[in-house]
Amino acid sequence: MNCSDARRLQALLGAVLRELRRGANASAAAAEPGVGGDASLYILLIMIFYGCLAGGLILAYTRSRKLESKHDPYHLYIERDWGRGGPGQTAEEGGPAEEQRPL
Repeated sequence: MNCSDARRLQALLGAVLRELRRGANASAAAAEPGVGGDASLYILLIMIFYGCLAGGLILAYTRSRKLESKHDPYHLYIERDWGRGGPGQTAEEGGPAEEQRPL
């Protein structure tokens, strides 16, 4: 169908609009008021549940990142024993002490 003619295009669009309005009116008449109330409440509760779950995970992750500080014994060990040159060097060269060297 060639819709280059303005009258034919206008008639086609008018027919589509009438069909859409008729379908919308039929679905609105078929739906009773209050039928979807329980479903929307259920969806709302599920969304709140997953929102709280995601918020809790984000909060737990950020708090765990704040707890790792530079005064942590593990970080102090890494800085003191491994930060000056690695485990292969002697204590005079900046490596770990003799008793701390791996076998």
